[in-house]
Amino acid sequence: MSINGIFGSALSGLTASQTALGTISNNIANMNTTGYAREVVNQQAQVSGSQLTGVSVSDIQRITDQFLNAEVLTAQGTASQYGAQNDTYTQLNGLLGSPGDGTALTTQLDNVFSALGSASLAPTSSTNQQTALTAFSNLASTISNLSSSLQGLRTSVDQQISATTGTVNALLKQIYSLNTQISSASSTSTPPNGLMDQRDNAVQQLAQYIGIKTQSGPNGQLVVSTQDGVTLVGDSYAQLSYTSSNGTGGYPPIEMSMIDPATGQSIGSTTALDPHLSSGKLKGYIDMRDGALAQLAQELGNFAQTTANAFNAQSNANTSYPAPSTLTGRDTGLMSSDAMNFTGKTTIAITDANGNLVHRIDVNFSTGQLSVDGGANMGFGSTIADFLSTLNGALGANGSASFANGALTLSASGGNGIVVQDDATTPSSRGGTSFSQFFGLNDIFRTSGQPISATGLSASDAGNFAAGGAISMSLKNASGQIVKTASVTLTGSETIGNIVSALNTAFGGAATFTLGANGALTQSLGSAYANDSLSVTQDTTNRGDTGMSFTQLFGVGPDQQANLAANFSVNPQIASTPQDLPFAQASLAGASVGASVITPGDARGLTALQNVATNQQSFSAAGALAAQTTTLGSYAASFYQDAATRSAAAQSANTEQSDRLSTAQTQQSSVSGVNLDQELSNMMSYQQAYSASARVLQAADSLYTTLLQIQ
Repeated sequence: MSINGIFGSALSGLTASQTALGTISNNIANMNTTGYAREVVNQQAQVSGSQLTGVSVSDIQRITDQFLNAEVLTAQGTASQYGAQNDTYTQLNGLLGSPGDGTALTTQLDNVFSALGSASLAPTSSTNQQTALTAFSNLASTISNLSSSLQGLRTSVDQQISATTGTVNALLKQIYSLNTQISSASSTSTPPNGLMDQRDNAVQQLAQYIGIKTQSGPNGQLVVSTQDGVTLVGDSYAQLSYTSSNGTGGYPPIEMSMIDPATGQSIGSTTALDPHLSSGKLKGYIDMRDGALAQLAQELGNFAQTTANAFNAQSNANTSYPAPSTLTGRDTGLMSSDAMNFTGKTTIAITDANGNLVHRIDVNFSTGQLSVDGGANMGFGSTIADFLSTLNGALGANGSASFANGALTLSASGGNGIVVQDDATTPSSRGGTSFSQFFGLNDIFRTSGQPISATGLSASDAGNFAAGGAISMSLKNASGQIVKTASVTLTGSETIGNIVSALNTAFGGAATFTLGANGALTQSLGSAYANDSLSVTQDTTNRGDTGMSFTQLFGVGPDQQANLAANFSVNPQIASTPQDLPFAQASLAGASVGASVITPGDARGLTALQNVATNQQSFSAAGALAAQTTTLGSYAASFYQDAATRSAAAQSANTEQSDRLSTAQTQQSSVSGVNLDQELSNMMSYQQAYSASARVLQAADSLYTTLLQIQ
């Protein structure tokens, strides 16, 4: 080899060692940098013709493992999904309390029955009445507050979804931009490893929010897609759009469209992202908002409805001493032109301050007649207006009856009280509910929705909904995809049966509504949609002066069930007048005017309220709890158990997936991470190589000097 060859070989060695030392320097400097992949210098013999002329650097390689990278992305998605759920359950558990503590439903129920037990010793004691009222109020407040907390948490989660979509959009655009830079840099001699590190870091951040997979493309680009293959970053990039909702009418899907990088405008059609979410925070949040939190709200609404009906059935069958001067009902959704549709018998009585009978009106709904103080029967027509007209005539100067905004009010005059009591053998009934309870005349509890699902309406009854009102519903599958929508716009002339038929036609067999003989509207889903959920997306219908929509009237959709717990409260009349608590029971059977029908020491009404503790109640299916017959306390305990079971499952899954992620990241780090000992060892080796190459240069320089000195 010539002296020039020695010079060239030594210089190539110096250059290669210098490049290697620079790479080692980068590795050591970035040993704690997130997303940094260790680099190694690959060298090759430099050949000119058939002669070795030194060494050259073939490339600077990023050390990564495609399988481990994919495992980290998958583990990142599932860990983030269950992490989001676990964080939400932690907040939920703080709101719910637990059985046995002072804020739990079970504790508040126990307090009610304990207060009633104490009041039974002196039912007319104002202290005992106030204590019982406080217990009822605390139970109502607990139900209402839990409902607000659940809805508030759903709203908070929904806002997290909205914020997360913004973060995802930024990451998708960043990955596309890095792809473009990497593609351009790939044509140069300098490998774009730093850009690739940035891209991998962005991809791993994205995996926290959406379950993704990646595939290598040309010129170093990376194609990013959902786990089921929907492209998020490729020749263009996706952009998500979502607007937070208050939950009324359900929550909209996350919309996704592809963006033309040149114009920044969307291209192609917009699709829903929800069905393509397999993991990540977005999946966790949506599952909590539309799944667990929604189902727990439905269970709470079911408890509220059954609690109200259980206590109200007893309170409407009884009275206070002395009887209240006015009984004000709730909005039933009925209009004065609606048919009474009651059967059986009831008595409306006026009593004085001492509990003596002043006036009685015996009503036989089956025959459409009533009698006053045992006198001759008189007919009262078929509608609510007809009945009120006849009833007011029968009451005369003793009282009055009115009906407005769907609510019935009965009042006694002259400082007297009013009592409503069913016949013991043939009690009044509209769809299975007594006259007083149906109108809510002597309720203890009030709900914000319709607590009685059996409306007593028939298919032939006039709808009485304003023209132009519309009902829109949708069916959503388990993955969040809307698979069927239906909409009906009313003309104002439909019967109830017409509206039901129109809904069935609009759904085309996907969902079927059936109006029962008791006026309850039930729904069933077609076999192809059996696992889907139905929601009311909009209802602008309005029934006369009641302000009630069609779906509110019939309790259609899970939101209506959940809303029964919202603003749950004690009847304002009882809340302001504790002595009106129905602790007594009137003895109207066979009683004549002047007879004592309510006595101050009577606690039969109070006993009936106490018995609610052990009475078996029929609960409909709600959330994850099946239809069942049990006590209020047992159902409340099941509600807490369901929440605890869900929370424990999420916590366990979070721990498991976090461990999986930690293991995957450790394995990835063992391949791609910087090992300081190894780098120091390599550094010493290249230092020695650099020094040796420098010595060769010195030797070659000596040879030149010697040659130049020869004369």
